[in-house]
Amino acid sequence: MTTATTGTLPPGQVDGYRQNGFLFPLDAMTADQAASYRAKLEAFEAEYGERGSAILRSKAHLVLPWVNELIRLEPVLDAVESVLGPDLYCWGSSFFIKNPHHPGYVAWHQDAPFSSIPKGGEIITAWIALAPSIVENGCLKVVAGTHTKEAEHTFNSDGSNMLSQGQEIAVEVDENDATLIQLRPGQFSLHHQFIFHGSGPSHSDERRIGIAVRYMKPFEREEEGNTETATLVRGSDPYGAFVPEPVPTADMAPESVAYLDEQLVSRHGDRYRK
Repeated sequence: MTTATTGTLPPGQVDGYRQNGFLFPLDAMTADQAASYRAKLEAFEAEYGERGSAILRSKAHLVLPWVNELIRLEPVLDAVESVLGPDLYCWGSSFFIKNPHHPGYVAWHQDAPFSSIPKGGEIITAWIALAPSIVENGCLKVVAGTHTKEAEHTFNSDGSNMLSQGQEIAVEVDENDATLIQLRPGQFSLHHQFIFHGSGPSHSDERRIGIAVRYMKPFEREEEGNTETATLVRGSDPYGAFVPEPVPTADMAPESVAYLDEQLVSRHGDRYRK
């Protein structure tokens, strides 16, 4: 079953995304709206500390209604629809935060090999800025055209590499080939699941705050009895590709937190338990 691609991006931008593997800058919301969401995030961090940081790393939209709003921003869904079509799942969300003058960096890598993407699925990531994302505080960087195939990766124990498994592509990347994805609060970028990307450390007094939302269109699964979950954010699912996830009604409701823990253990196993 083929679904016609619709959405708000002009054909030239869609072609550019398909050719380069990324697109930016696009507008998700106003700067004032971004500031409001940032205030909610920082209030949550202040209240929940390390537990809050763990929640923000994966699928916080299942326990925080305001994050559930972020994954449903109409301008973002319109842009993703332009690439994937009118039926859209949010398959995952992760906040990526760098504090001022933090030495942590994200090594050059591809998302797809390490994201537990179900067979037959394909993700497009919207990276939405709630604070300035600039060179000085370690903005996202990508290499155009590297999304056409999977690369080999190596693993290292460098504690400054912020990737959970210490992965890094086993290919020499010329930094001069990189495009720096600089965004103002309220702007977003799109990138392909196989694009080479990473980010540098922060040399800035400005905190970098963004949420990466992973979108996927429904697809026909080869196996039967699927129990994997996702949140339908637009359209419908003619294949029953995922079990629908509940929408939270209050911040950190006990039943929502228990559900999130169950889903993350199911998806990530012992890596989540750590």
